[in-house]
Amino acid sequence: MLVKKTIQTKITIVDSIMGSGKTSWAIKYMNEAPPFKKFIYITPFNTEVERVLTSVNRDFKQPEVNSGGETKLEDIKRLIADGENIVSTHALFKRLDREVIELLEMENYILILDEVMNVIEQEKITNDDLKMLIQNKVIEVNREGKVTWKKKDYQRGFFEDIRNTANSGNLMMYEDGDNNPVAIYWTFPVESFKCFEEIYILTYMFNGQIQRAYFDLFGLKYDYKSVVRTNGEYHLSSYIPYNKENRSHIKTLITIYYHSPKDKKDMNKIGSKHSAFSVADLRKRCKNKEIKRVIQNSAYNFYRNKCIVSTEEVMWTTFKEFRDKVTPRGLKNHFVSVNARATNDYQHKSTCIYLANIYTNPVIKNFFNKHHVEVDMDLFAISELLQWLFRSRIRNNQPINVFIPSTRMRKLLEQYLDNEI
Repeated sequence: MLVKKTIQTKITIVDSIMGSGKTSWAIKYMNEAPPFKKFIYITPFNTEVERVLTSVNRDFKQPEVNSGGETKLEDIKRLIADGENIVSTHALFKRLDREVIELLEMENYILILDEVMNVIEQEKITNDDLKMLIQNKVIEVNREGKVTWKKKDYQRGFFEDIRNTANSGNLMMYEDGDNNPVAIYWTFPVESFKCFEEIYILTYMFNGQIQRAYFDLFGLKYDYKSVVRTNGEYHLSSYIPYNKENRSHIKTLITIYYHSPKDKKDMNKIGSKHSAFSVADLRKRCKNKEIKRVIQNSAYNFYRNKCIVSTEEVMWTTFKEFRDKVTPRGLKNHFVSVNARATNDYQHKSTCIYLANIYTNPVIKNFFNKHHVEVDMDLFAISELLQWLFRSRIRNNQPINVFIPSTRMRKLLEQYLDNEI
């Protein structure tokens, strides 16, 4: 049985724009902390794992698959039991089980989470299957939406993954207004955020993130701080709300493509509808080879004729489902994931092509709304766009050119640069 804490973990959201020094502050904080403090640092990418290993003056260990056949999950249990400082990735952290949580309850670790995580994911199961599981009393759903597996004699079969997730206590159901099952979700075990002495989450626009909605859903309290630099040193300050930031410098660095009188064609017209370049819209467009060709030619024309740059300076994106269908000419090897964050691998890129229109999954949004937790779709969209743009050289205060044919996404960026968001 897990040890129950009577005092909630102190959670601090270090909310500052990309490139402001959040990771540098975290490294300084760990370097200056007393030797008895123990840290777990979680980051999206292995490159940032290496940065921590080489930049922090305490001995950090990285969970590994060892010669005895132990997995990384088994190895992190050993490291926690030994009281080691640990650095790893989001991918491993998402797999934490009850044994890891129990071990963490026994220790006094500080968690530093570099960027928000995917804390809720929809399970692949049809509505008919959901209804069948409920009607046959295989699963039970309480008033809060938590799913319990009731069929104790079920051993192997199609629903093994659903059973295992339910038995771990991490399965929730969303029902419509008539209590009809719509979808079920894996949720990251909230106990994982309750077993640390302190937690610091390094991000930007946390209020627009799904993880903020998740925290509110489970009643986790958090405070905001910002990172500032004075006399060459990074430190935490009172929170500076994102809409109070001085963005004039950022605005001078971003040149957005607009139609000019000299142009034969307005390339932004391919995204003139409000929903243009959303997942649903692209599914329709990608069925027509001529429409796909117009999209590809517009992107090519932008970087080759408008910006006149080589492919090495270009980064482009769309949703993973359509990557191979709308790849602009010459850019097959210059795709950067639409949800990229916390990586410096593309900081030499000067030209950005954004063929996407970001919406929160409507079922996930309705799921949170039913629990009286608001999800701001526009704030989520602009935060995702900014994270992507700041993979480019703008993070080094160098100018970039941007092609965003989606009217909605372009308008959100304009509003952000004008401090209207």
